Amino acid sequence: MALMTNPVSPEDIYAHLQTTAFGRLGDQALGQLSQLASVERFQVPTLLSAAGEPLTRFRLVVEGHIEIVARRATGKEVVLSYVSPGSWATWLACFMDTPPDNDFYSSAGACFIAWPTAEIRTFCAQNPKIYPFIIGEVGRRMRLLTEWTGQSLLVGPEQRMAKLLYLMAREQKLQANPATLHVTQARLASLARCSRQTANALLSALEARGLISLAYGKFEIVDLAELAVFADAELPE
Repeated sequence: MALMTNPVSPEDIYAHLQTTAFGRLGDQALGQLSQLASVERFQVPTLLSAAGEPLTRFRLVVEGHIEIVARRATGKEVVLSYVSPGSWATWLACFMDTPPDNDFYSSAGACFIAWPTAEIRTFCAQNPKIYPFIIGEVGRRMRLLTEWTGQSLLVGPEQRMAKLLYLMAREQKLQANPATLHVTQARLASLARCSRQTANALLSALEARGLISLAYGKFEIVDLAELAVFADAELPE
């Protein structure tokens, strides 16, 4: 297994935590949480937690991503969601008694800061003012999911792909133009529920419109606002 747990200074972990909801708790609480953490690195895609098993590790993504995957008994699978750098895997799985229904995989070249979920639950119980910020983060992801589900039913395939790119950029908290979105065409096809050939055609169409620029393993969104306008526009049939 390509897991390496390397010691890093609590100061490095502290710096990452400052940009998250835990940063609202102050120096003493952040120092305590930093001491409880460990760092995980994965050279190749690796199963972190299987469907039906309790999530025993709560992870902050530093590099790479975590994929949440649904799988059928026949072996067919689909990526439901990406957990990108700066996000957690996952708040709901950490606090719910029922084990997740999905597999959790690391990407290649991934780095996570991790805690035992039991430690996180105890820490939050000792620092209850964190709960409104946790609810806010969960609500934000749910809002993005609802926006994707609702809006994607109302527009054509090209706009659906534009909306997916835009929502992924928001999930990754990209703001500056141009915005670089690190995701492969194959993964976009999985998220959009279409073939790789269809995804390639849709992405090429968006590039022809001047909305994105294609590169290996990533996309450059020329202007986030223009992409959003196109994704939501009423186009003639």
